[in-house]
Amino acid sequence: MPSDSRRASWGWAGLLVALVGCATAQTAQTAQTVPASSAPTTGTATVVAFVGVSVLPLDSDRVLGDQTVVVRGDRIVAVGPSASTPVPDGATQINGRGRFLMPGLVDMHLHLQAGDGALTDPAGQQLALLLANGVTTARALGAAPSGLALRDRVTRGEVLGPTLRVAGPSFHGKSVQGPEQARQRVREQKAAGFDLIKTHGGLNLETYDAMMAEAKAQGLRVSGHVTQEVGLAHALESGQQIEHLDGYLAALLPPGDTTVVEQVEFGDVLARLDAARIPSLVEATKRAGTFNSPTLALFEIVASEGAVPELRTNRELRYVPTTTVDAWTRELLTGPLSQAPASGKHRFLDLRRQVLQALYTGGAPLLVGSDSPQLFMVSGFAVHQEMEAMAAAGLPPLAVLQAATRNAAAWFGESDQWGSVSPGQRADLLLLNANPLQDVTLTRTLVGVMVRGQWLPRNALDAKLDQVASAAKVP
Repeated sequence: MPSDSRRASWGWAGLLVALVGCATAQTAQTAQTVPASSAPTTGTATVVAFVGVSVLPLDSDRVLGDQTVVVRGDRIVAVGPSASTPVPDGATQINGRGRFLMPGLVDMHLHLQAGDGALTDPAGQQLALLLANGVTTARALGAAPSGLALRDRVTRGEVLGPTLRVAGPSFHGKSVQGPEQARQRVREQKAAGFDLIKTHGGLNLETYDAMMAEAKAQGLRVSGHVTQEVGLAHALESGQQIEHLDGYLAALLPPGDTTVVEQVEFGDVLARLDAARIPSLVEATKRAGTFNSPTLALFEIVASEGAVPELRTNRELRYVPTTTVDAWTRELLTGPLSQAPASGKHRFLDLRRQVLQALYTGGAPLLVGSDSPQLFMVSGFAVHQEMEAMAAAGLPPLAVLQAATRNAAAWFGESDQWGSVSPGQRADLLLLNANPLQDVTLTRTLVGVMVRGQWLPRNALDAKLDQVASAAKVP
């Protein structure tokens, strides 16, 4: 790659690692119930019934009107028309008339903060922000050493928070030296109890292949970056789930052009990228069954022009220490990005949106990941930012909502366990005042959140937010 083009990438690949540490048809329906053998058997399980609610299965644009949804313990046990679906004696009833019930949201790219989950520590505050925004499952692609213990405390019910999945320490060119060490570290992370492998890239091909082969042998999925050493085609063939749309822009270079295209690239090389190559990349992605998490909202901030004053007015910044907001401000105003040409930023974002639109149109599966907290992306709120950015890029509401719910469960291979509103599913639910199939911003109209069967009404969510805001003011 010519030296002038490399300088134009503004050193962001390393900087990003440092910052992150990274109108519907109403359909009639007969009552669905869980068979007796599948329903919880404990007589003491809490029973909650949402009555008269409009259910959004999110398998299509359909809305199931006037439904009763019964939850026993942490599972949905019945879904059906209110006229024919009985409410169990003693159940807590929640009025759903005029409201909409959908699956809980999933953040597939979170950086889990340190702590044991108390509201006095960063991790506990992060969990509260996630729940208050309707996030009931989160995948940590970066976590403090306390991450595994916190995941288990949430699972045992000792801490209230989204169901957590935690990746082990990242594999990259400096942390892993050679194929044998890659295999050994995969085995170590499996033994430690991590849920998946995270790669930042920078591995040579032999080491990458060893990591992928051992991860497959150990039953661990791999997610993360794609860098030039491996490239998009090989990552697709290997079964890696891809973050940030990494590798797609580089794959738009003419055949034989080996110029390095950085993860954040604003240089002259962008003029040589051929968007006519996108359909073939989409076909390869679909054929491989690869899920992409575009983290579009973050990159729009990274490539923004003069957006800092507006970003600093965002209400969610009351949940972030002033020192952190000031650091984010300095990074955008005086960091490597501040000198990048506006034309390069616009071209970079346009290509990313074209790739995202093509992946959707071509039927390649998508996920919602925030890559928060960082650069005016506040945990919980950032999931809504990402969904809205995807919608603004041309995706219809249904596709965005599926990326934030059902698709995540599918990637984990757990569609039979959670991610939809149907009997037998884990009771992770959002009750909304408006229909987000009309506009994804309406996922912000939360009446309450149910996480693993525990109901949190709006006033409880607001109380959590108030506690986090107070903590953010403490020096």
